[in-house]
Amino acid sequence: MATLSSDQLSAIHAAAEMLLPDAITFLTELVRIDTRNPPGYNYRQIIELIGNKLESFGYDIKYVLLTPEEAATLAPHGENLERINIIARLPPNASSASEKTIHFNGHVDVVHEGDVSRWKFDPFGGEVKNGKIYGRGVSDMKGGIAAQIYAIQALKVAGLKLRGTIEQSAVVDEETTGIRNAGMGYLVEKGYITKEKTTAVVITEPLNSCNVCCGHRGTIWGDITFYGKSSHGSMPALGVNAIENCAKFITVATEELSVVHAKKIDTNVIPFEARKASLAFTIIQGGTNTNSVPDVCKVSFDRRLVPGECLDEARSEIHSILKRLALENSNFIYKYEERYAAKSTWVDPEQPLSCIFRNAIRTVTGKEATVVCSPGSDDQRFVVHNAGLEACIIYGPGNIKNVHCYDEELSLEDLKIAIEVMAIGAAEVVGVE
Repeated sequence: MATLSSDQLSAIHAAAEMLLPDAITFLTELVRIDTRNPPGYNYRQIIELIGNKLESFGYDIKYVLLTPEEAATLAPHGENLERINIIARLPPNASSASEKTIHFNGHVDVVHEGDVSRWKFDPFGGEVKNGKIYGRGVSDMKGGIAAQIYAIQALKVAGLKLRGTIEQSAVVDEETTGIRNAGMGYLVEKGYITKEKTTAVVITEPLNSCNVCCGHRGTIWGDITFYGKSSHGSMPALGVNAIENCAKFITVATEELSVVHAKKIDTNVIPFEARKASLAFTIIQGGTNTNSVPDVCKVSFDRRLVPGECLDEARSEIHSILKRLALENSNFIYKYEERYAAKSTWVDPEQPLSCIFRNAIRTVTGKEATVVCSPGSDDQRFVVHNAGLEACIIYGPGNIKNVHCYDEELSLEDLKIAIEVMAIGAAEVVGVE
């Protein structure tokens, strides 16, 4: 399948080496912009930084700004902060152009840094030490954005003339998900990415530079509110304790479903600990004061599905336990609500796009690439399910175990490998003169 010559591959390698210091500097600038979401700080600042870099590299850029009404609908967590994305296009520079377009995408928002005292490095410092760069979002996924931009610049520096179009996008609000969102979901909804005009999409989320990711687990986020009857704490028999009903459900669901989920396994999912279907109870809210029996208790849950499971099946597991407990106890009263649901995504790992990137990984590292499935949902779902474009993979630098953690880090070697692999992959997809 590979069409690049050994001389072209050598030129790409040399260009990636030469550009790495500039890529690190740019990544440091990205990390130093606080883009925590929610609520979504400094989006314009980082999007314009990316836009200026792309424009200096010869791209035609377009800023995609949501109206206040759209932002209020798609980002209700956003405290009226603006939502802005960018799409950039680099037209073919070969004498014989093709209609092929490869689109690289990354999100600029990051999760909160948590307890700053537990960081050894400034979360928004972008400090480089011992071959690594540290900071919130350096892997998830500002490193991917730097890699995708400098990968194409490496092709230019290497002197390759591309026959097809390169697109780059940087979007917001991936971390707050949503059935729709103000970032990649919005771009797909507005027709910026379609199966008619887009050949392939690479989302540069961190899953290790030697892995090609072809999908992600499904997700249901929801809340179950339990209702009881308040009474004085000295006379609990006069009340119905909503916390006790909540605890009863959590105990039964954990015991029963852990057995069920242990049989639902996808060996493509990384890390190993995420290969099983799972149900996690994440937030419990109940009670107002020590000497009163609580009449309301709410628990939030995170249900992760492996490819092959359907959303209705996952819901029915929870509903069946709730209904059974309600039949056993007339005082077991509850309300089930969902805030977010996304089905699993999986594309053919033998499709040309996946094979091209696996070959590129072998060329750059000398290792066989591993086909994997992401443990969490990501923006791939909008491309595959909403745009109907199956030629969409996840490939980017960084270790999935390291993201959303204290002292988030990215190996500079991993960044360099990703730049080179993306460069080769892009050239193979759109063709060179």
